[in-house]
Amino acid sequence: YLIIIIISPKYHETVTTSHVGPDNDERTCNTVYIHKQLQNEFIQNGSKNFRFIPILFPGAKKRHVPNWLLNTHVYGWPRDRDDILRRLMRVEKYNPPPIGELPTIVSIPI
Repeated sequence: YLIIIIISPKYHETVTTSHVGPDNDERTCNTVYIHKQLQNEFIQNGSKNFRFIPILFPGAKKRHVPNWLLNTHVYGWPRDRDDILRRLMRVEKYNPPPIGELPTIVSIPI
């Protein structure tokens, strides 16, 4: 399964400054917990992104992207809408041309 990570200034603030504890509301606790689970999966995969689709929502900047996701492609919404849909559908943007016939090699004795 693919996992969409919506990145906004509020998300960044929540996952970087909030600590799970009795003072936090349920949304904050869930957000921080899920973020840590995603980060652990990323690290266990050798810091290779197999499932995550990070999307910057309007108002978010590259600095709001978690450090562990900086080496992967980050999409912008709504600018990259078509690319996001292609990624979700696992469709390539550019299809390679068909392979032609193999050339015939003729050897001429000297």
